[in-house]
Amino acid sequence: MNKEALIKRFNIAVELEKSGEYLTALNEYLSILREDRKYRDVYINLGSLYSRMNRLEESLRYFEKALSLEKDYIVYFNIGCVFYKLGEYKKAVINLEKSRNINQGFIPSTLIMGLSYSRLKNIKAAEINFQKVLKSEPDNRVATTALAIIYYTQRRFKESISLLDHILLKESGNIKIQELKSNILLKAGKMKESAEEFKKLSKISDGYKFFDEFVKSVPVEAYNDKYGTINEKIENLQNKDSVDGESLISLSLCHLLKGDTDKAIDLLFRAKKKNNTIN
Repeated sequence: MNKEALIKRFNIAVELEKSGEYLTALNEYLSILREDRKYRDVYINLGSLYSRMNRLEESLRYFEKALSLEKDYIVYFNIGCVFYKLGEYKKAVINLEKSRNINQGFIPSTLIMGLSYSRLKNIKAAEINFQKVLKSEPDNRVATTALAIIYYTQRRFKESISLLDHILLKESGNIKIQELKSNILLKAGKMKESAEEFKKLSKISDGYKFFDEFVKSVPVEAYNDKYGTINEKIENLQNKDSVDGESLISLSLCHLLKGDTDKAIDLLFRAKKKNNTIN
């Protein structure tokens, strides 16, 4: 079969792959290889397709075949990614380094290398690679988040929060990042700031909002019993000579049941602070 006909069949296989017809595309690629054993683009596409199908050993075999025909940074990168998925992080780093040596400007190689070093517990090397990524792509969310977590584990809380704030400037509704920031503030002993973040979460996160709306939907009278109304319970707790951690938690619950989530969160954090002081 002539080259022009093979190219046409290759393009058809690509379209089949794009439409999600993986097995049909797979058979077409393999059929093309029976006609031309040196059709390099087919080996690359087969490697990519097998990787998406999570058939990683086969993916690796086809990428390595493509590499034997011609070396380039993309194939080395793909091989590095397959080794990363396989959990063979040292081999991933070796191939990603080869990719970067060919093309220093290809940032994905540096990013996956950082993740690989993280898995290898080589935190210093991971940090260096994430910093390189951010030097070229300041808004790279994966590198920013990874570096923020590294700084958090090193108790470099100010730097960690600064990185998370950078993400939140562009993604103000990113729940995961806000939760991470709140937890870091809590770990850093910044109770007030952490409470403020939890308040924001209670207004934008579906999970928090759902519970908040549920509480508000229940009539306050439903919480009245022989010990008094919910407002009387709040007044009694507030009038205690010494408001200990346990009383603050009870007070927090009362405000939560009234539907005042912000006040409930403030009291809960006050209770945590008081208990920490005692302990």
